Amino acid sequence: MAGVVVSCWYVARFDGDPKPVDPLLVAPLHAVPAWRSQPTLLQNINEPAAIYIVTGLPGSDGLFEALRLDVNSGARSSARIQFGPNTTYVPFDSAENTGIPAIEFRGLTHRRPTPYLFKFPGPRGPGFHFVDSATGVVHIVAGTGNSRRTLLTLTLINSSRVPEMRSLLWSDRSRRLAALLWREVDIWTLYLFSLIPTQNQT
Repeated sequence: MAGVVVSCWYVARFDGDPKPVDPLLVAPLHAVPAWRSQPTLLQNINEPAAIYIVTGLPGSDGLFEALRLDVNSGARSSARIQFGPNTTYVPFDSAENTGIPAIEFRGLTHRRPTPYLFKFPGPRGPGFHFVDSATGVVHIVAGTGNSRRTLLTLTLINSSRVPEMRSLLWSDRSRRLAALLWREVDIWTLYLFSLIPTQNQT
């Protein structure tokens, strides 16, 4: 019986659904299948209430196809934009570089043995390798001191997604907005939050 319990513990894996806390916007990006790479988030410095989402490569005219999202209403529209140096479009900054927003994990981490059939380089047959595994609750947080607050929580069991989550977190240049791009089964979903504390927060 103990062996069955231990086997189930190591085999079972669960990545819960993100639970946002007072988000500005939750937007499934139906035009971006999960198998495609993470979209690029941009903001026009002249439109603080809009986000531009870009996937793919530019056309022959140098313009990118983009989805424009209104932060306040969630309204969507298509756009063709050019971004880079000397343009009004600036990309969001990665939380891996800025630390905003941040990840707090409350739970247990361990090295979980995971079986493999082949391992490269070289003809190495079936065996096990160890991967970092987390069981507990991830908190995406923003602010410091008394203004520190949770933006989103995620329950994990034997999950290796915590390191990946850092690459999915973003903030705009003015540090007014935070974003999480989450890969669902079929599509990407954008979770957007305000980084400005409300007056009733202490």
